Amino acid sequence: MAFLDEPATKMARLFSSLLLMLIYLTVFQVVIQERYPKVFLDLEFYFNFFEGFVLLIFTVEYLIRVFYSKNRIKYIFSFYGVIDALAVIPSILGFLGTDITDVLWLRVIKVFRIVRALKFVKLRNSIGGISGRLLPYIATAIAFKGVTVMLEAQEWWPEINNLNIVISVVGFALAVLLGTKLSVVNSRIYAIEDAVCRIAGALRDMQNQGNIKNDLLVWSTQLESTLKSSVKKKSELVREMREQTDILEEKLERSGIGGPNTAGFHRDVAYLLHRTTAQTPPAYEMFLKHVTTAYTLVVIFAVPGLTGLLTCILLVYVLGGMYFLIDDMDNPLDYGANSFIDVRLDALEFYNRSVTEV
Repeated sequence: MAFLDEPATKMARLFSSLLLMLIYLTVFQVVIQERYPKVFLDLEFYFNFFEGFVLLIFTVEYLIRVFYSKNRIKYIFSFYGVIDALAVIPSILGFLGTDITDVLWLRVIKVFRIVRALKFVKLRNSIGGISGRLLPYIATAIAFKGVTVMLEAQEWWPEINNLNIVISVVGFALAVLLGTKLSVVNSRIYAIEDAVCRIAGALRDMQNQGNIKNDLLVWSTQLESTLKSSVKKKSELVREMREQTDILEEKLERSGIGGPNTAGFHRDVAYLLHRTTAQTPPAYEMFLKHVTTAYTLVVIFAVPGLTGLLTCILLVYVLGGMYFLIDDMDNPLDYGANSFIDVRLDALEFYNRSVTEV
């Protein structure tokens, strides 16, 4: 089970990637079968061969999961257990020679085979940063749009026209919202790096005044540790860092280092510690998330056919990628494994190493 759920080896990751690719191709096959029956009939042999191959792979995987599961009943009736079963049942019925697979709702179930892509969230690190994080969202969009494309062929499905201008205007507004946040967080990153450089420069100046070098090193090492700490611990460590900064100020005063010499230093430290936990206002963040989701849903239901399907994939990839990228930039001092963009602390790191080595 660990081989399937937490691919650690190269071979396991390749197998998981194969499953993911088959899931996506299944959606396109079902959409072509429903919306372009002539194309499907012309290439029926190849489509049937592909379906047989997919059925074989998914059936073997399902049986392995059932056989090696510690609690088989719990797995079979779990959410993913039901999805795994539904991924193979429609195809099995078709290969048994029944006509039941011509029923629309069974083909809809087949499209939702893509929900299995949610199980590959753990694969995101091996696939690559933002693209890996977007996988479950792209899968969800394709599933909904795939069902929509199939239903568009039904007589009762409403035809939506004349939304091009509205979609364009809302898309432009969404780009402005994302661009505004990008500008803010980008300026914040440069401001933090600038503050770090000024603090490192002030430490070098102050260490030559009085017998304060060791105290400065202890303080700067703790500052580096605080900035690189996990998000969960940052608030507490920042509070402790503020207390240590007050203690350092008393030592600087006793050493005759004070007034204008340290005013800029303390201002930069206060700004840096504040920015360590500061983020975009929640109201703006929530509104941006809701607008992005609503815009994507409108495109899913309003843009018809394969054009709409490809548009949804591109839309989720571009807008979702921008959202996650900017959201990550909003946490510039998050040095976790899933962080994409971090503040450079080279000046502070070099100072701590150089003083330690002396």
